[in-house]
This record gives sequence, C-alpha cells and structure tokens, in this order.
Amino acid sequence: MKIKRRLMFTAAVCISAAGILGGCANPQKEGTAALEEGNYEEALTQFQKASESDDREKSAEGYRGLGMAYYESGEYGKALEAFQQAVDLGAAETVQLYHLMAACGMQIWEDEEDYRAVLDDIQTGLALAEIGDSGEAPDGDMIREMKYNEIICYEKLADWENARQKAEEYLSEYPDDQAVQKEAEFLKTR
Repeated sequence: MKIKRRLMFTAAVCISAAGILGGCANPQKEGTAALEEGNYEEALTQFQKASESDDREKSAEGYRGLGMAYYESGEYGKALEAFQQAVDLGAAETVQLYHLMAACGMQIWEDEEDYRAVLDDIQTGLALAEIGDSGEAPDGDMIREMKYNEIICYEKLADWENARQKAEEYLSEYPDDQAVQKEAEFLKTR
C-alpha cells in the first residue's frame, strides 16, 4: 500500500507538471486535483476532455491521467489501454509508467502471450531505471517490486532457467526477502 501511495503521488505530480509546463487548459489541472482527492469519476471526466485535445502532447497526458484514474478505480484493462495510448501518442516514457502498465497486466492477463507483454513492460521500465533516462528518479521499492514481478512472469512462462537466474540476482540485492528465498528453493526443483 505504501508503494501504491508513493506511485500515485509521483504520477499525479508528473501529470500536473506536464499540464502546467505544457500550458494545458483546465481539464488537465482539474483532473489532477480530482485524482489527488480520490474523486476518480471527476478525474476520468476531466482527463477524457484532455485526451481529446488536438495537441498530441496534451492528449498523451490526458491518456496518462485516464490510466491513473482507471488504475485507482481497479479497472486495470482500461488503465492499461489508456497508458498504452499515452505511450503511442508520445508521452514521456518513465519507469513509473511501465511499472503501472506491468501492474495492470499482471491483474488481467492469463496466458503466455500476455505475460510476455508484462515482462516486456517490466524490462523496459528496469532499463529506463538503469540508464537513468526517464526524467524522474524511480522509487527503490518500485524497482524491487518490478524485479520480483519479473521472476513471477518467468514462472508464468515456465521459463525456469531465467526465473532461477532472476531470483538469484534479486536475492543478491535483497538477501533478507524470505518470500523470494522460498521461491528460489522452489525454482531449484524445476
């Protein structure tokens, strides 16, 4: 829950900054305020208006805001679609954005092809964190969660070798994580 709260704050600040720096009209600002207040219905209304802008950048940020509002409402499929639309329109690609996309995917996907997409999102986010080129500093807990989810994705794909390798890498960074210690033991049997 702590990670989610920090992620929400970071995303809201990014949406707000994009709107302010981009000279965005009221829907962006009002959507951000509604999102911060937990009024997701109003946030959806305002971000929908922003997403309909003729300005590609404003539209992309509107979709990013829609994704956040849908995510917070537990509508992960719609959130993922909105985030993808934001990326397609040229929204800033950040660790946080790819973390959210992966988190949504893990909530809704069920088959191998879907987990490959989640894994791609995780790896893109981790690569952005590694090169430090995402425009915003990623939260250490978020990176840890992404690395954990990477292990889970490999397991879902029945790619035991990569799952074992990622579990070992994870434990070298976070040796006290008992859940992954147990997971690593399980992976030794595969």
